[in-house]
Amino acid sequence: MTEELTMDTDALKAAVAMLEGGDRELVFPGTVAVRKARHGIDALGKWQIVQIGAGIIFAVAGGTVWSGLLARPGLLFASGLLINLFGAAMIALGIAGLTHAVRIDVTAPIIETEEHMARLHRIKLISGWMLGASWWVLWLPFMAVVIRLLWGADMLGPIGISAWLLTTVASGVIGWAGMWGLRRWAARNGRARLATRMDDMMTGHSFREAHRRLKEVARLAAD
Repeated sequence: MTEELTMDTDALKAAVAMLEGGDRELVFPGTVAVRKARHGIDALGKWQIVQIGAGIIFAVAGGTVWSGLLARPGLLFASGLLINLFGAAMIALGIAGLTHAVRIDVTAPIIETEEHMARLHRIKLISGWMLGASWWVLWLPFMAVVIRLLWGADMLGPIGISAWLLTTVASGVIGWAGMWGLRRWAARNGRARLATRMDDMMTGHSFREAHRRLKEVARLAAD
């Protein structure tokens, strides 16, 4: 009995030594996986907050420009309005994503966490495709707003509405349709990996990492 107690004590000391030596992952892999999953979810939530903050900046910048041109609306007015709406969309999608991110409990049943992750995935896809791809159209209005705020100049004045529409609409249609067309072609022609990579590019690294960590927790819990 004394020998068994001594062996148990030695095993306990060895485990503590492993922990102090930085080998926590070998002793408690499930606990470490949960901690890493929480860190991934926290990072995902922080990125939603960053998106909301950036959206506020865009909304205020665009609103400042178009609200000062109510008496003489034109191309610069339209540019400010577009950037203002873009910022509002960033805020709305960021809040929606944050709402689901804060509800994810890494220790909850996998069905519950996957439900929130699935909804968050849809929000991230919409955000990526709508906000990310919209820069094919918004790059010129964005430049116009920045120049107006920094130097008070109207870079669109000499351009004219025909050139403005041609530049923004043509670049937008070519860029966005090209990306979406490639995505649909990949999905329909057995290029699932390419389609997945394009979706992953839109959802971002933080979402992929958090989802991978949650799957790791579920796998360890099932073992």
